[in-house]
Amino acid sequence: MDIVRKLAVCFLLLSVPQFAVAKVQEQETTEQEEQSASSQQTTATDSVLEEREKAETKALQNPFSISQYRPNYILPISYIKNPNPIGVTELDFENVDNKEAKYQISMKLPVYLNDDHDSGLYVGFTAVSFWQVYNSEVSKPFRETNYEPEIFYSWQTDYRFIGIKFNQVNLGFNHQSNGQSGLKSRSWNRLFASAVFSDEDSVYYLKTWYRIKEDEKETPTSPTGDDNPDITNFLGHFEIGYGKKVGNFNVMTLVRNNLKSDNKGSFELNLTYPVTDRYDITLQYFNGYGDSLIDYNRHQQRVGLGIQLKFL
Repeated sequence: MDIVRKLAVCFLLLSVPQFAVAKVQEQETTEQEEQSASSQQTTATDSVLEEREKAETKALQNPFSISQYRPNYILPISYIKNPNPIGVTELDFENVDNKEAKYQISMKLPVYLNDDHDSGLYVGFTAVSFWQVYNSEVSKPFRETNYEPEIFYSWQTDYRFIGIKFNQVNLGFNHQSNGQSGLKSRSWNRLFASAVFSDEDSVYYLKTWYRIKEDEKETPTSPTGDDNPDITNFLGHFEIGYGKKVGNFNVMTLVRNNLKSDNKGSFELNLTYPVTDRYDITLQYFNGYGDSLIDYNRHQQRVGLGIQLKFL
């Protein structure tokens, strides 16, 4: 089976400063200085992630700072083909709405940083919510919310090979849950390793994980035990991403797969376009399993449009 995985984590628009000529009689000298400065700037930023890394390292020296972990966005309108209503008592397959809002909030904080502030121990938290905001029949409930706290050690590196820079390596522990109980509960714990690397106009991402096994439930409604013993059959053991800048657009993809003959997994495409220095318009498409934990074993297709905080 030939499987290609690509993700997009994020992209950066680089700009080379323009230098004004101070005096007409010095124009020739100034032009030479501009060419030299431009060449040095291009060499210094030959990886699309380096400017983000430098800005984040500087921000981490501020004890009041909180930085983005994963992309932060809101899709005020999204269409889902096969919504699952079982997470909310008032919802059923007759009144669940195909239109809903989706948003993700994600942040990280350093617990310990080395002297250069480029490596250290972090805690992270991500929440993703699916809101039936257009469903007036059942008072606009949140159909599902997933919570994902993490602790991980992150290393920034400066290794280069055939024009590719190895930017970052992370090792950590991850818990993901939908905060429900009984038959609605979904959760799992993982140990993970991830790496981010980049070249002049592309970003590459790889993450793999090992699921920590849990005891089997004594009864389906037991408060202890494994809520979803087959979750890796649908969400797999790894994800791969790729991102590239095309004109003013950033195109980002993320693929998961279980590497089995039945070929469960997912594909996500994100297309972003800058509208200000802080915000991007984002178009998101998802096809596969794991759109949310309540849907981990249910095939979904979703398309949504919204606003994302600039990630790079």
